[in-house]
Amino acid sequence: MEVVGDIGIFESQKACGPLRRHLFGAKRFLPWLMLLVYMAALLAASSLADWLAPGTGLLGLLAVAIPAVLLWRRICGRMAPKAWMARGVPMQVATTYRADEAGLTIVWPHYETRLAWAGVSQIAPGHKSWLFIGPGQAFFLPVRFFADAAAETAFLKACYDHLDPVAQARSKDLAARLATSQA
Repeated sequence: MEVVGDIGIFESQKACGPLRRHLFGAKRFLPWLMLLVYMAALLAASSLADWLAPGTGLLGLLAVAIPAVLLWRRICGRMAPKAWMARGVPMQVATTYRADEAGLTIVWPHYETRLAWAGVSQIAPGHKSWLFIGPGQAFFLPVRFFADAAAETAFLKACYDHLDPVAQARSKDLAARLATSQA
């Protein structure tokens, strides 16, 4: 049994968003907290500037700070994909997921990865995908690779049936989906 489709650059980051929540908890908000501290520091600096020279404070500082933050975000969002493409990495690559008795094999044009079922500690829902979580790494399978919900359920059941009991217990969301599909 196998499914085939294309995966885009950094799609794994979006698909693994729930994995970040699972691994880091509240710490995933640290960059936003740092941004808020930065903005508070700008506000404090603008107040000081306004106190020293009336009329030059908040408005002037915000007129510089807000565009700077937006520009930073825009530039950073484009830098990584451009850097990968400059090194010959295509925007998308054909990917095959194959489940068999021994494990899950993920095949790309130039290499493949094989996950033995004993190394899969959980199958969990991701962002429009399923995450195959193992020691220190997770692989994602986009839901769009399946022709329909029945094909998705059949593939996931084949995978779930090969997991050890502890991994099946961790895969609560998948177990619930399989239970409702059998009902």
